[in-house]
Amino acid sequence: MTDDSLIPHLEQVGDQPTTIASETSSAIQLSLVIPTYDEAPNIERLIRRLHEVLTAKGVSFELIVVDDDSPDRTWEVVAGLANELNGLRVIRRVGTSGLATAVICGWSLSRGEILGVIDGDGQHPPEAITSLLEAMDEQTEVAVASRHLDGGGTSDWSPVRRLLSRGAQALGLLLLPGTIGRVTDPMSGYFLVRRRIVAGTGLDPVGYKVLLEVLARGEVQQVAERPYVFLERTKGESKVSAAHYVGYLRHLMRLRLYPLRSRALVRYLLVIAVALVADAVTFLWVFDRQGWNLTRSATIAGEVGILLTVALHDLWTFAGRAARNTVDRIRRLVGAQIALGVLLGGRLAVLNILVNWFDLDPLAAFLIALVAITPAGHLLGSRLTWRGVLS
Repeated sequence: MTDDSLIPHLEQVGDQPTTIASETSSAIQLSLVIPTYDEAPNIERLIRRLHEVLTAKGVSFELIVVDDDSPDRTWEVVAGLANELNGLRVIRRVGTSGLATAVICGWSLSRGEILGVIDGDGQHPPEAITSLLEAMDEQTEVAVASRHLDGGGTSDWSPVRRLLSRGAQALGLLLLPGTIGRVTDPMSGYFLVRRRIVAGTGLDPVGYKVLLEVLARGEVQQVAERPYVFLERTKGESKVSAAHYVGYLRHLMRLRLYPLRSRALVRYLLVIAVALVADAVTFLWVFDRQGWNLTRSATIAGEVGILLTVALHDLWTFAGRAARNTVDRIRRLVGAQIALGVLLGGRLAVLNILVNWFDLDPLAAFLIALVAITPAGHLLGSRLTWRGVLS
């Protein structure tokens, strides 16, 4: 039996490297990572074509195949090619797996000023790397290959797969509008990013979409997109499964909560608490002392909470970070009014149901509806109105 550790050009890692250093090699412009698992039938054609395209482009590069210890020994196939093709590296990961973490592993061991990723199954056309490199001018920090621009598309997707893809994107827009809304194809697994954007950043992707992680956690100012047509596999079967969509949802939720783990967290939570108290006190005063009806009292109380939330977030929670001009203040006020107002309507409905259908005491019903619904409204309102800060 061959000792795998003696195979030339093979780098083997056990512990997962996660830190991306800022240092680069002046001899390498592009480090393109190709994550693989059981891609032995497809990988040689892809690597040869990528090598040919990048060589013709005249860019200095390294192709880094990160293989998750494939049973079909994909890593061994690539190591054999490295004898022939300059700039090709193969990393065999043992004891760990996952497409997104494989990409981070490759980037952490790379040396180029521009980092990139392309699937190892041949569904991303190598020729599109040229347009992505051309898009990486002095201002552009991330260049994304998109299926949803004019000139892009999918070769032969079923209606169900198209619906799932679009549904996943719509869900992302709801949870992360400031991140997902920046690109037409947030599910893309084919993109380039400047090293300085991710160097030293705590990238911690869940599932298989690294682009979400880069856009949400990196200080990305300028994004460019270029169209491409997603190809069908020539060999093997697709690895996309229901588990991938579950992982995508987990990733969205983690990224949604991530910005709140900042120095603004305490202030953010205090504002919600103060707004809830003010909401409740106003309701008690209007309903109990002034004798107004239930719906009108709850509406006025909710509006007090909305206005107080906007004012405190603007003047305290995010002071110095959000734009301070009048137009932006009005935009945030309108955004919060829409987001919180929609859930306020839901709260009023729940309140009336509890009182009229279940004969619950109005004050008890108000408190139940307030605690059950209003915090979610504050979370949504902050996402829609301070997205430049929270995204």
